[in-house]
Amino acid sequence: MKKQITTNKQLLLRQTNFIPKNGLWMFLLGIFTLATASTSLAQSKPDTVVIDFGDSSKVTIQVQNQKDAQEIRDIDWNLIMEKTAVYLENAHQNSDGENTEGKPSVDNQNQQNEISDNEDVYEVKDNSKTRTIIIGTSGIRIERDDDEKRRKRFWTRTRHQIPIDFGLNNYFENGNFGEIPSGKPYELRTWGSRYFAIGTSFKTQIGGRKSPLILQYGLEASWNNFMFSGDNYALETENGVSFPEYESSLDKSKLTAAYINLPIMVHLDFADNDRKGLKLAFGGYAGYRVGGYTKIVYHEDGDRQKDKEHSNFRLNDWRYGVRAEVGVGEGKFDSGLRLFFNYDLNTLFRENSNLPELNAFSFGIRL
Repeated sequence: MKKQITTNKQLLLRQTNFIPKNGLWMFLLGIFTLATASTSLAQSKPDTVVIDFGDSSKVTIQVQNQKDAQEIRDIDWNLIMEKTAVYLENAHQNSDGENTEGKPSVDNQNQQNEISDNEDVYEVKDNSKTRTIIIGTSGIRIERDDDEKRRKRFWTRTRHQIPIDFGLNNYFENGNFGEIPSGKPYELRTWGSRYFAIGTSFKTQIGGRKSPLILQYGLEASWNNFMFSGDNYALETENGVSFPEYESSLDKSKLTAAYINLPIMVHLDFADNDRKGLKLAFGGYAGYRVGGYTKIVYHEDGDRQKDKEHSNFRLNDWRYGVRAEVGVGEGKFDSGLRLFFNYDLNTLFRENSNLPELNAFSFGIRL
């Protein structure tokens, strides 16, 4: 089984069958010193040193110029060989002894910059430099990071999305989870109290290409519409907020609160590129209220009338809560079909509203 290490400076290492644990590293340093001297004599073509050990294994070192030879000293070879040994052991177990002799090498720069799904990626720091070790079936390479490479890797692991939520609203009373107000003037219509949110978000994968761990963050605008079940409407007074009954029958009576939110979610996404998988997410959010109004719709003298009043209605300016999602979809970054549930940990109205504690919640579908 032949493996190859390549840096962006054209350093190659080929490894088969087993990894020596003792004595090789000092010998390697000696060979690197010889390679440094030889490159000073011929800058136009690479110098190659081949080290044979065991029955059929070898290490090939190719140095293009003197600068590359000097940087060899800064590489943590113990870490590289340790990661290589782990990868080879796993590869042998997964292939059940399959012969991988003749696997293609990573020789051109375009191939070196690509990271496939069957490669393991390790990021290490030494001497204030960051290097990435990439191990896969096509070989092993070491890339020295610069700002451009870090940006490319970030955007390889990050996707932008525009999530949209459709759902329903309600609230729990006096902090009793599951106790929805009933028979109260502020009782809500279940199907009329709608929730809508739209935002811009980023998903960044944490770990290797097959890691299910994804961090999501962004910004969103949301609207909580609380539709009252009777002919009552929200009215702000000197003593707080009351819900008097309107003088005539109401077709619609609602209180709307609009927020700008900052959600942060941790995803466990078990989908793959070619098959569907379970998608779980949990996290929290914090938001600031940017608007509030009431709207009533009624008929007067046969005409349909609408009255809207803008006020804060003693709503809390800030909101914060927890969120959970569950769904199924394809691909690590595909949202798929998700169900969500939001729960505000703080109350909808302020303490001086003269109302019981009402904690808003919403649930629905994320697209």
